[in-house]
Amino acid sequence: MRGPGRVRHDGFDHLTLHLLLSGDLTGGPLGAGHRLRPGEIMVVDTRRPHWTRVEHARLITVQLARDVVEAAVGDLDPVHGLVLPEAAAGLLADFIASLVRRADDLPAVAVERAAATAAELFGLGLSVATAAPLARLLSSEAGQPLRRIRAEAYIDAHLADPRLDSAGIAAGIGVSRSSLYAVFADEGGIARFIQKRRLERLRAALRRPNDGRPVSALARAHGFEDERRFNRAFRVAYGMPPGRYRAAIREARQDRSGKGPAEAVMARWTSELY
Repeated sequence: MRGPGRVRHDGFDHLTLHLLLSGDLTGGPLGAGHRLRPGEIMVVDTRRPHWTRVEHARLITVQLARDVVEAAVGDLDPVHGLVLPEAAAGLLADFIASLVRRADDLPAVAVERAAATAAELFGLGLSVATAAPLARLLSSEAGQPLRRIRAEAYIDAHLADPRLDSAGIAAGIGVSRSSLYAVFADEGGIARFIQKRRLERLRAALRRPNDGRPVSALARAHGFEDERRFNRAFRVAYGMPPGRYRAAIREARQDRSGKGPAEAVMARWTSELY
């Protein structure tokens, strides 16, 4: 047991992760405790009093510098005594086990980076265990790919809604508008990405031989309210109006010679898909 006096005396300032492989480990903050199951990870903040009891156990203990974990997770106050269940701790547990096997062969710089990786994986596990938004648990750099995946999934699910905008997406996935803008900066902004996505999906619909809906109906189904603006955007993106594009695809399917102009059109469009 490490009571308040011992904590002050030792002056430790890091986060400890106990990964139980087998046997019994019980512990937590003073006055509380949890018995771990194999595969679970207990989190201990060494600035705070805690206790552990180990019996015939195999475990891996990892100590991470506070600043490294804070950079990945943020506020550490809520995590003292937290237990990550196996479902949430799996990636982190696999990484820790692999790191232990290979630690002797790693240069110092690799060990330093491994600590940062462990902290990010801890953030992921924490998000699963607490059902908290990932954007609050990951560093900005590490969280961007995940925000991008979630934002794209939300956009794809709401493409038919002409009111889809940055405010709705940010609220829908639980992030700030500023972080959302950062994710799509390389696309020229969120509105441009949404239009690009709509055009791509609509172009795919025009290629489907069993989709006979008029172009105007397809435009509405993909969130375009103004048919004239849609036609202009499609022509700018793909070099011809949507009706002509559909006709060219149909001509290409009918032209089996491989020599006609329609076949050339088809070849050009197909090359853009891959």
